[in-house]
Amino acid sequence: MSEPIIVLHDVVYRYPTSKAPILRGVNLSLSAGEFVGLVGSTGAGKTTLVQTFNGLIPHYTRGTLEGSVVVHGQPTLQSSVVELSRRVGLVFQDADAQLIMSTVEEECLLGPLSQGYSRQDARQMAQRVLDLLEIPHLAQRPPQALSGGQKQRVAIAAVMVTQPEVLVLDEATSELDALMVRKIFEMCDRFNRELGTTILIVSHEVELLAQYARRILLMDQGRLVADGPPREVFSQPEPFEAAGVRLPQITQIALDLRRYIAWPRLPLSEEEAEAELRRLDPNKARDL
Repeated sequence: MSEPIIVLHDVVYRYPTSKAPILRGVNLSLSAGEFVGLVGSTGAGKTTLVQTFNGLIPHYTRGTLEGSVVVHGQPTLQSSVVELSRRVGLVFQDADAQLIMSTVEEECLLGPLSQGYSRQDARQMAQRVLDLLEIPHLAQRPPQALSGGQKQRVAIAAVMVTQPEVLVLDEATSELDALMVRKIFEMCDRFNRELGTTILIVSHEVELLAQYARRILLMDQGRLVADGPPREVFSQPEPFEAAGVRLPQITQIALDLRRYIAWPRLPLSEEEAEAELRRLDPNKARDL
């Protein structure tokens, strides 16, 4: 594993109007090239956690931050949000909150221009990412006139145009239809494989996380209570049940059938379940 990009050590955070902490002693390390899924019920602290990555907490959202958050060797308390955004790109659930310019192209130029690139270079950078996301035809359209799926692609493009080392999607697919959700996951997978971008997706789409993520984090009441490869963490359902987070449907069915079927390998998808059943020795399974 490569050197960590983001390291949190004993992080505790309280919002200005809250007496109780929303993050309670979080320790986490993210390395270059990882594809990570973060799950948890509403109020578990997921959004708060990812906002510590790029300095929105504590520089923008005030409050009390204890412990340390270090991005590429630099404590976030000693870095500005602008500096951190060059390394960590964050896409929110509400794309409208991020889209402020009159055209898609201008939206994509904002990041590189603010980092000192010439307009010519910024245009070339924007064109590359619009091509990658298959939306160059939207360049002169106003973002506010686009569909929900198009807006999310534009929000991702505006973040990705400067190629941050880390891309975080915070429930950024929750308002999209199933086809568009899968396309967003596929695009993140492509960024991860082709550009080496570290991906962290906060999502309730556990089936897709099981397919694409190579590491799953589970948050419950401000703490990380599970961390590991999907097959490993999903094989221990108790923390998920306690946190009110469902497992992939086929994985849950397989776990329910463990008393009847000696699965060679816990399936994470229907295709895997079918393959495992074909491999199964009839003598190792009881009659259903």
